[in-house]
Amino acid sequence: MKNSGVTTTRGWITFAAFVMLGCSVFGRILWIQSAEHDQWKAVGERFESSVRSIEPSRGQIYASNGSVLATSVPVYEVRWDSQSEAIQWDQFDRDLDRLCEGLSRILGNKSPREFRESLRNGRNLRRRDVLIARRASYLQQKELAQLPFIRLGRFKSGFTFTRSEVRRKPFGDLAGRTIGIDREENRVGIEASWNSTLAGVTGKQLQRRIAGGAWMPVSDDYIVEPKSGLDIISSIDMHLQDVASRALERQLVEHNAAWGTVILMEVATSKIRAMANLTRDGHGRDGETPQYFESYNHAIGTAVEPGSTFKLASLMAAMESGGAHPDDEVDTGNGRVSFYGKQMSDSNADQGGNGTITLEEVFELSSNVGTALTIKKAFGENPQAFLNELARMGVNRPTGIRLLGEAEPQVYEEEGEGLWSGLSLTQMAIGYEVTQTPLQTLALYNAVANGGKLNRPQLVERTEHNGQVIEVVETEVISNRICSQATLAACQRMMERVADPDGKGTAQYVFAKSPYRVAGKTGTCRIAGPNGYDGRYRASFTGYFPADNPRYSCIVVIADTRSGVYYGSSIAGPVFRDLANKVYATDPTFHTTTSGPLAENPHLPGSKDGAHPDLIRLYDVLGMPYATDNQSDWVTVQTSSHEAQLTERTIASDRVPDVRGMGLRDALYLLENAGLNVETKGIGTVRRQSLLPGTALGIYPSILIELS
Repeated sequence: MKNSGVTTTRGWITFAAFVMLGCSVFGRILWIQSAEHDQWKAVGERFESSVRSIEPSRGQIYASNGSVLATSVPVYEVRWDSQSEAIQWDQFDRDLDRLCEGLSRILGNKSPREFRESLRNGRNLRRRDVLIARRASYLQQKELAQLPFIRLGRFKSGFTFTRSEVRRKPFGDLAGRTIGIDREENRVGIEASWNSTLAGVTGKQLQRRIAGGAWMPVSDDYIVEPKSGLDIISSIDMHLQDVASRALERQLVEHNAAWGTVILMEVATSKIRAMANLTRDGHGRDGETPQYFESYNHAIGTAVEPGSTFKLASLMAAMESGGAHPDDEVDTGNGRVSFYGKQMSDSNADQGGNGTITLEEVFELSSNVGTALTIKKAFGENPQAFLNELARMGVNRPTGIRLLGEAEPQVYEEEGEGLWSGLSLTQMAIGYEVTQTPLQTLALYNAVANGGKLNRPQLVERTEHNGQVIEVVETEVISNRICSQATLAACQRMMERVADPDGKGTAQYVFAKSPYRVAGKTGTCRIAGPNGYDGRYRASFTGYFPADNPRYSCIVVIADTRSGVYYGSSIAGPVFRDLANKVYATDPTFHTTTSGPLAENPHLPGSKDGAHPDLIRLYDVLGMPYATDNQSDWVTVQTSSHEAQLTERTIASDRVPDVRGMGLRDALYLLENAGLNVETKGIGTVRRQSLLPGTALGIYPSILIELS
């Protein structure tokens, strides 16, 4: 019994010891998690390691002439860690007033008093992430780093600068939807379609966390080495883009239209030189000038009934099948005809119609009745043959342009499918019961212009890295022959008659004073609404120029005008003409001279003012003589007959820089790094700036620069 009692006593003692040990361990855990939390967290951070992503620089998007369309600009998030172990608090107290004055002067978003309160509160509350600035520019970051106390470095001051990049489009809304938007989700335009090329390769590196939450590489080696994105050289010519956009906007405003689009394409290569898309903001109240923005790419994303521009495909199919010939006569009567009880009429039916006319005149006058009767005669017994001809031309397929968002055309492929009825054949003949995007319509017209070859439209010419060509995007042929040469020649003649100033076509007067000939087709299409066709119209003009040696094809579509004018020749034709006139006037290859040199007195080519090192490098490569006696970053250039003189241009860090005479790239660099929001107007060289050079920074947030 005695041994049993001893055993029991020892057991209780052992139990009590374990209880006390457990309590002490638990108590120590509570102590560490509370009183010593920050100390041990800092120690743990020193030894934490992780595989971190290294974001590469995103490639830039350029116009065909080298203008920057989209670029990444560095910005810095500035924060203060009040718990950085090496902070020199005595120095902090001495420099606080000067520090806050400097922060207020450079950033301009708070007063010195507000910065002082923010820093003091951060210190008292032991905060590690006091926000100082969310998006400081490069020049602001440089100035901030030299302020009292901050210049001690990140560990002794606690101030950190986290670099990131934001995407800028120097030309603003111009071609905005085509260039696109770079964002994490729902990218659009070239930014989306060429994202993998622009984005580069994200690097991977083993790093360890150090005091203050910063990460430091364990070694210089990468698990995956980051590779910067390639630059995209687009086919867009910003000079022509500007002309197209302005001409389109003028018509949209004048007629209070819902939206409009213009596409200018190079005939031989199918490179798109301009693509403008403007949509009305709101409904355009009476008495107010409607505003238009590039908010949607109608050129590739809006598939609508094309109306009369589809007559080219219809009559091409009829002639190619042998069911019609260019000199066939068609009795259009008084301009009215009924199919299955539904009346179809020509635009001049109230004036008695066109009577008996040839097939070429049917196209020239855009006769609905003549086109429908021709297709009914050629394919009435076998509508499937008509659908087969359209499919062979490729009008039932998307173009396949490398730009996300192309809408599928809706063209019957089988007789009887979907909503097919007895009216479908004659309705399709004049461009109803089918839908196409403007780009899909233009692709067929471009094929007629280049001799029958259907090419895939393209917006990118090549990719580059540091100026070195990586890949050239070659023209891709979809079909070598859309029709026979005889049919092609007939279609070309018919299109020329439409715009012949000496003829009677629907675009007879549009190009009467143009120094070149145009081949094309007008289109006026009723717009289908929830209650059928309710009196709204969509106007278009599609064609190419010069007619005898096609260089460019173009389509203009303007939808839902509210001015009472809606014919394609009156609404869309003038936009086509204005753009074609500018191309013809500014492209020297359209003009020849046999009178010898254009200048009797030779003169070295001029240069824009700009970055000194870049100009020196350019002159050295070209072998041009120049004189310079300064080492400044920016210079003004004066060119004579024998040399270029480079003189210093002073750029003050706290004043609005003088960017007049510079190109857009240099001007944008200086102004955005000065913290200004830049708006641009026009293209070329900066001629005017809304803020006078020398104005103190921080007074005005934005600046407008005009180029010409």
